[in-house]
Amino acid sequence: MKRERIHRWKQYGIWFRLLVKRLLKQPAFVGLLALIPLLGYGVGVLEQEPAAGAVVAVCVEEGEWSEEILSGLKALSAENPESVSVLRYVFYESDAQTRQAVVSSEADCGFVIGKDIARRIKEGEWQDSIKVYETSASSITGMAQERVAGVLFRLYSENGYWEYLEDLADREGLAREYQTEELLSFARQAYETHLVDGSTFSFLYRDDLDGQYNNDTSVGNDTAVFPVKGVFAVLIFISGMCGMLEYEKDQREKRFLRLAPNWLTYIVNIWVPTILTSLAVLCCLWLTDALRYSAADGTAGMAEAALRVWSPGVWRREAAHLILYQGMIICYCGILRVFLRRQETIAAAIPILTLGSLVCAPVFIRLASYAPLFAALEKLFPAAYYLAL
Repeated sequence: MKRERIHRWKQYGIWFRLLVKRLLKQPAFVGLLALIPLLGYGVGVLEQEPAAGAVVAVCVEEGEWSEEILSGLKALSAENPESVSVLRYVFYESDAQTRQAVVSSEADCGFVIGKDIARRIKEGEWQDSIKVYETSASSITGMAQERVAGVLFRLYSENGYWEYLEDLADREGLAREYQTEELLSFARQAYETHLVDGSTFSFLYRDDLDGQYNNDTSVGNDTAVFPVKGVFAVLIFISGMCGMLEYEKDQREKRFLRLAPNWLTYIVNIWVPTILTSLAVLCCLWLTDALRYSAADGTAGMAEAALRVWSPGVWRREAAHLILYQGMIICYCGILRVFLRRQETIAAAIPILTLGSLVCAPVFIRLASYAPLFAALEKLFPAAYYLAL
């Protein structure tokens, strides 16, 4: 019995090697593998370029919070490399210039923040405190309003926190035991350190369309897209669908019938190409991050960056995500098999599903931020789930 089991595993090993060898002899699959480093490099270059984004004109009149508002919006702008926003803020000195920018279509919308904004918010008279310009064709005004409001709320919350601590110190007589200024300085530093990591406070917004909750502690997460990983996810998906075609060919030519049942043959035919593509993707993700690290550090060479950029924990996490994604593709292709029974139908569906993944899944831009319909459509493609890991 043990000898038969060993013989069976040897047969599976030979089967696996034959499938790999067959794939590597196919020019189309080799071309797909060659596309991975090329696309990784190309999309990586696009990520490093300044994003155009939708333009928002802003005028911040000189006042108590003017500098803080300007720095907060600049941090959220698409021109900031650390921001994933699709909004680009352009600042003007006057109300008239802001209005003209919107009228001349240089900006999609405009905001004029008055010099007394801090006083009005503190006194609760914030209604109609910001002048908004928009055209009938503007589609991002609501999103821009959320970002401006987020910056103002953070300033208000800091001010309220500071006043609360001062009031608490006075009421509790803390000055008798501690230096009040030192205590307040420590509390303020702790607040600023932990404000954006979710440990101080955060808000959960419920999307009524899908019932999911999204943490919006950071006001800059308009789209949260990851182009390199998204493109790679689509390529792995394509390789899995190519495995579906190979299974149909094997079934028609009655290969491997004595080696494994049909369901196992189907899974393996899809799994093998996704393994090879995932290995190439894993290496390219590593090298892409190494290039970014080397460029950001300035002093680290490529070899040093490659050794330092990923810890063993990162390797395990990325590998686990890819393995989980392979399982998703196998299940997805199994569902497709129910609807697409013929080899010709599968071949015709590959470009349609590929295009749908690129458009509906958040590969380059999260369209669900603009049209609620895409919040449902992106769930129809496995790439969206990989990007959510």
